[in-house]
Amino acid sequence: MNQQETTTKISVDKEYRKYDYSKNFDKTLTEEEEDPTNCSSKLLKHQSQLESRLLTRKDLINLDETEPRWRYIRIGLLIGFGIIFFGLLAACIVYIIFGQKCPSVPKLPFWKSTVGYWLDVFAFKDSSGDLVGDLNGLTSEVDYIKTVVGAGYVILGPITKGFYTNSYNMLGLVEDYKQVDEAVGTMDDFRVLLKQFHKKDIKVILTFDFNAISISHKWIIQNKVKLMMFDDDFKNKKSRYGNRLDVNISHQKYYSVFEYPSIDLDLTSSETQKAIFDVIHFWMKEGIDGILLDNAAFFVEEEEEEGTQSNLSSTWLENCPNSQLYRNGSVKFVEGVREEMNKWIKDSGKEKLLAVNSGDTGCGVGDNPDPMLMFRDVADLIISREFVWGRGEKERELTFNQTALQKYLTYTDSDKEILGLTTSTVHIPPYGDTLQLATTLLLPGLPVIYYGTEIDVNRVTSQYLPESIYPKGKSYNDEPFDKYSSVLSHMPMPWDFNGMRFSATINDSRFRDYLNYYNNKKVVESELAEGNDKSVLRLVQKLVALRQNPSIKWGTMEQINIDQESVSYAEAFARKAKGFPTFIVVLIKYFKEDYFLDLTSVCSSITPRVIYPSHPQLSVDNALSTSKIFIPKLIYFSYILVFECN
Repeated sequence: MNQQETTTKISVDKEYRKYDYSKNFDKTLTEEEEDPTNCSSKLLKHQSQLESRLLTRKDLINLDETEPRWRYIRIGLLIGFGIIFFGLLAACIVYIIFGQKCPSVPKLPFWKSTVGYWLDVFAFKDSSGDLVGDLNGLTSEVDYIKTVVGAGYVILGPITKGFYTNSYNMLGLVEDYKQVDEAVGTMDDFRVLLKQFHKKDIKVILTFDFNAISISHKWIIQNKVKLMMFDDDFKNKKSRYGNRLDVNISHQKYYSVFEYPSIDLDLTSSETQKAIFDVIHFWMKEGIDGILLDNAAFFVEEEEEEGTQSNLSSTWLENCPNSQLYRNGSVKFVEGVREEMNKWIKDSGKEKLLAVNSGDTGCGVGDNPDPMLMFRDVADLIISREFVWGRGEKERELTFNQTALQKYLTYTDSDKEILGLTTSTVHIPPYGDTLQLATTLLLPGLPVIYYGTEIDVNRVTSQYLPESIYPKGKSYNDEPFDKYSSVLSHMPMPWDFNGMRFSATINDSRFRDYLNYYNNKKVVESELAEGNDKSVLRLVQKLVALRQNPSIKWGTMEQINIDQESVSYAEAFARKAKGFPTFIVVLIKYFKEDYFLDLTSVCSSITPRVIYPSHPQLSVDNALSTSKIFIPKLIYFSYILVFECN
């Protein structure tokens, strides 16, 4: 086969004009291709190349000259595609501007997007066998906090040296802020805890009381801080428990609002502030996610304003709030702490929580606004006493003109956003009110579950102090032991009836005796048992999960008027967020007769999301065609109902 036979020619002959393509495809066979056996396959290969070849620019120019209509077609197609493209672009712009927008989702810090869990490490779980809780015991229960309770951060009560282990047989002293109390473990134990909690995406907050320190604190020995001197300005003041305010050290009198053996720090002093800020930096460097400042109402007790001394008396609680509390100097000190925290936020790029708690003032908030709101501009979270026993009042029997919910509605939206809602604190014992507990988890605000309240424990009015298990007969700040004592907030966690989950070394009746004395019929073990349809812990799980809905997580709140005649107490409110379903919360107590609930003012049909206790005619998550509900009179003490508008 010669070269001419293996050359392919393609000619285009239109209107007497001829264009020859052959020169583009001339190809001479190699010696290998001259093999007769390969000839056929090579020809097929060349044909395939020709068939798949694209037109060159020169081809297109020639085609335009010979066939003008193709040029017009191409131009028309380009114009058509352009019209379609710009039409779609214009439609998108119009839709973006005037169309229905997706609801905005705010970026919230962890203390606003999750629920907190507040606990006393010494009372939570013992791993060493000394019947006092410790860091390793707490670490072993990280899954309970994360998966059972559903908390996103924990607030650990004070754990620094001296809180439990001291020579004064009391709780609450501080001898060194940079060491953990030997009863809870070591710094290495704390680092393990921090690592495990962070692995579970749980933030860790530490509690510090910078108001006063033990007379055995190393700062006093090393003369590193300035103490509050006792002088004539304090002659009309009283200690928290009505005794002498002065503490003598080396023939010098110092001021102590919680009495001997503690001494108040002068928090206006730059040298004292420097020492405290050094402590904050120490723990931030360890990796904690924030701090809670306890006893903030006492921080700076300035001179009395003219005319206020007449309000003072020999008994602290006769004239609440005592004029020694809530001074502007306390806000200024916390402002300094805020500035130090902001440095860490800037350097680390991580969120850091600054929370404040009033401390053991003994004086409740009553019908008045919470004076702790004086810290609103410097703190991220303020522990509220609106839903604790007696609204924080420890001894006086008060009557209130408003329910706790009605009063809470009087706060501004911005104040609600920083109030830590809880039913117990380290100074105010839990009192077993499921209705109030549910309210704190469903209102606008920052829910904080105090350990034990998730299973409805009640410590108020009980005057029994365990001697063989924590707190082993010790009181808090040497407070006189009575039915409202702070130490009642520090009882062992009731994991089970025999106490072995609290401490594996318990093999007798001591833990059961402790539970029986407090009439404690509920423990974590029984609350999680199958078939327990009245489990408060199961209710808490549902409410914590429900709080992730945008309307409850960050939405607004509106009170709903419902029938009050058939029950002793009934309140309802709606939680709304634009673009998301509305939720209705109904709280009922003491049925007098059958109850008719009409929610048509909010929506025409609903789906029950939480029914506690269970209702014979209502099923959770089954949509209803109406928003009118009949509730027969039952023996249950109260009802908690949460509905979602369809």
